[in-house]
Amino acid sequence: MYIIIIGAGEVGGFVARELVAEGHDVVLIESDSDLARRLDATMNAIVVCGSGVNPAVLEQAGISQADLLLAVTATDEVNLIACMTARKHGGPGLRTLARVRWSWRGEGEPALSAADLGLDALISPRQEIAAEAVSVLRFAGSGEVWELADAQVALIAMSLSEDSPLVHDSLAGVRRDFAKDFLVVAVQGREGVRIPSGDDHLAPDERAYVLTLSKYATELAILSGQPWAHVHRIMIVGCGNTGLAVARALEERHMHVTVIEEDVERAEQVAGLLRRSLVIQGDGSSPEFLQRQIEETRSDAVVVLLKNPEESLLIGIFARSLGAKKVVVRCDEGGYVPLAHKLGVDAVLSPNRAMIGAILRYVRRGSVESTLLLGDRGAEIIQYKVPASAPGGILEKPLSDIKFPEGALVGAVVRGGAAFIASGDTILRPGDTLFIACNRESIRGVERLFS
Repeated sequence: MYIIIIGAGEVGGFVARELVAEGHDVVLIESDSDLARRLDATMNAIVVCGSGVNPAVLEQAGISQADLLLAVTATDEVNLIACMTARKHGGPGLRTLARVRWSWRGEGEPALSAADLGLDALISPRQEIAAEAVSVLRFAGSGEVWELADAQVALIAMSLSEDSPLVHDSLAGVRRDFAKDFLVVAVQGREGVRIPSGDDHLAPDERAYVLTLSKYATELAILSGQPWAHVHRIMIVGCGNTGLAVARALEERHMHVTVIEEDVERAEQVAGLLRRSLVIQGDGSSPEFLQRQIEETRSDAVVVLLKNPEESLLIGIFARSLGAKKVVVRCDEGGYVPLAHKLGVDAVLSPNRAMIGAILRYVRRGSVESTLLLGDRGAEIIQYKVPASAPGGILEKPLSDIKFPEGALVGAVVRGGAAFIASGDTILRPGDTLFIACNRESIRGVERLFS
């Protein structure tokens, strides 16, 4: 796929590297000449220096042959105008996605949608992170949870302890012994993320990704062997724009929120923007100050949203040692994620990962409806719609008779509005929605199977 990215800052550079690693042809447009020069020397992509709203620059970048244009600068208006300009000068098959820092919402429905602007998608990593934080904090079990298929299906990421049933029997044996239907679709271990088989035995400190029906999610939290935790009072350390989005989302859920913000002016501004939260000006990285605030506010969950990954992780781990039942941290360094989970962090939020996750839906071939990154980016859950005339003879066949690529596993199916967990006897039918776990090496094979 030929992809043009406008804006080569932190987000644009991260997205470009991921897409280049997947084998796509990438062109970066960057107005900062020094940054453009550095990227041209270090990245396996074409770098064009100039403004993404300039038609001549877009022509130089090859807009007429582009399949996808991503506008991810730090300014919403620039991204929107760049996408509109690209639409005018690009080919008929060009898709355009704009990163927006704000949700473009009024008090009620969205004020402007992508369709209103003539674009394919508006991507707001802050809003996606806010939704993820709320899901983690609402989940009584240890770890993370994502709701899929209109909240019919739940994906639970749980770190396993010595008390977990998953470490004492094969996955097939544990599944057979439990009354509630579930499937372990991926495992994060020392060597990365793997797609397991029924014969696998998991180990303590590994992280299992369990797919089940949403109504069973709380009951299946027992599989982690970790204690449950109901969260009522939440402390947010660091309240930039992402922290503000998270605080607002928690307020909508009527949760008790305390915000710690070091910058005096920002603390005053946030206090005026939030309706029910308590805003305290102070240094959340100070152990004495943090301990005192957790004790005084009786916070049972801590969400750390500082930009510095090492500082965020250290504060999160310290909060866990102080008795926080849930710990969520912001960290864009993917290499830290497995260690963070082992040290008691329930969820790691990353604007960069949120961005690439949203973009991958438009990069994947076939009838892809969504994609969710797992672990350290080694695997994904891809949501496919089975077409009426699927190739390869996959229709009306049991899954056990279909030659799926190694490293790919169908976890759940939605048919006629009802969801169920897949097994080898499941027969695929036109219109089925499938949730497929696949590692990086198997993605192309899965795409070929359904496109």
